[in-house]
Amino acid sequence: MKKIYKRIVCFTAAAVLSSVAFTACGNGNGSSEPQPDYNNIVISGLEDVFIDKDTETFDIMDGVTATYKYENGKEASLGDELRVVLPEHASVDDGRVTFDACGDYEISYYVNDAKGNNTVAKRSVKVRNIYNCYWMCATLPVLYCALDIVSNDYKSMLTFTRADTLNIDELDDDRFLYKINGASNADLREAWRMTARIAYEDEWSYFRLFMTDVYSQSEVMSMMRYKIPSSRYEVKLVSDGGFTYGSAFSAYRGENTYSAWQANKKIYDAVIDKALRNEFTVVDGDTGNAYIEYGGKKFGTDVADGSLARMGIMAAQRDNVELWCNYPETLVSADPKVMAEVKKAHMPKMSPKDMYANLTDAQKEKFLALCNFDKAEFDEQYFAEEGKYLIITGTNGFTGSLTDAEFADVLSRIIEDYDGYNILYKPHPKALEPTDSMPQTAAVIADNNIKILPGRLPMEIISWVYGDVELGGFDSSLYMAVPQGNTKFFICNGKDALSEISKQLYNDGAFGSPEFYWKAA
Repeated sequence: MKKIYKRIVCFTAAAVLSSVAFTACGNGNGSSEPQPDYNNIVISGLEDVFIDKDTETFDIMDGVTATYKYENGKEASLGDELRVVLPEHASVDDGRVTFDACGDYEISYYVNDAKGNNTVAKRSVKVRNIYNCYWMCATLPVLYCALDIVSNDYKSMLTFTRADTLNIDELDDDRFLYKINGASNADLREAWRMTARIAYEDEWSYFRLFMTDVYSQSEVMSMMRYKIPSSRYEVKLVSDGGFTYGSAFSAYRGENTYSAWQANKKIYDAVIDKALRNEFTVVDGDTGNAYIEYGGKKFGTDVADGSLARMGIMAAQRDNVELWCNYPETLVSADPKVMAEVKKAHMPKMSPKDMYANLTDAQKEKFLALCNFDKAEFDEQYFAEEGKYLIITGTNGFTGSLTDAEFADVLSRIIEDYDGYNILYKPHPKALEPTDSMPQTAAVIADNNIKILPGRLPMEIISWVYGDVELGGFDSSLYMAVPQGNTKFFICNGKDALSEISKQLYNDGAFGSPEFYWKAA
């Protein structure tokens, strides 16, 4: 076997380990403890390490302990006696390990005495060229990705269909190999081909795929399509909000729904199996357009066709796939067989609000710049007044299903009930202001000096930055990602009119006791 250990780094002032180190742990009657038996020394805390060669290091002694266990049950720490043998291509600077080449390595930690007795334990270190692949649509998934983007410096590519959510000019061109605002299917297929080229050219490349759960088939059409093994990538299916809890899971919530689960699981497994066997039908070799045919249906001809979108939990049962959502605990079925399947899925609770709160100040600054948010400008333009603030949130279609008169009446009642508040209105990105057909709504907004916030700025960001602002409005996925205690009301006809996930959160008390505003009877 080739010997890869070349240099020794000593993390102790002692040249040898002597019995003196143990006399402080006497038995209380004046006698010395016996000489240590090195079979009784335990070195622990050597968790495996997986790092990016260019951007990451790790503390070589963080969490590592060496303990001598006496026969009488007492213990003595030997942390100061630990020595380390570094492999080739590794060096230490101020206690942090750096590698100058990718590969699979072992670091040996040992304790020895003057007689040459020793205890050795080894830590596995995998050094890779890590790439982030953000293939996104919709606001909430893009925010998830932006939070991840600022938390590391991995080489990356980004395609997102929701134009203007992010300011891609804030992204470093040296880091971002490919970035498309308002991406098309063709743009996404180009990102897939780029990923494949990197994988073929660099045997040490490793990929972190972030995909809206609606786009779950992107893994099939990228990694599997180009025969990249699952050991070289991981998948984060990112919740699209209401779709995850409603459309994608509604078929499984009731009793006797296991048959529906089995039917879709059969489709999912068959598509994955055919993909792994590379049974693709190529539509256009130049563009990478291809599909898998199963059961008379084509999977993959359009990345947004939703063929596998309702099978995110099934995908998350695989070892290298996770489904990220804010409320995985609400994905509950009355059928115990379905629940048994749900419990097999990797679904960590990923709260965007908490992810933002855990960023450093510098990372928060980068995140807000990436999201086109200038806090100083907002402080001056929208939040300059003293007192409490209320933001009313809109929907696609400024008045929703209400007429101009009905919505104007709802707004008037809200304004009256929240007298003394500074009131702002946050429109939907597709309904930025009242149209000429809404004179009564426009008059209520103007007469009450209600400022309209930028519609394309995600409301979630405003609620994270201004954590004490109170909220109310049309039910939407944003209420799953904002401080729940701040939700004061919904514009809908009672709790039964809420979306499935909002109804669950309401019943669980997550919103407190919000009111409901609707058109007069």
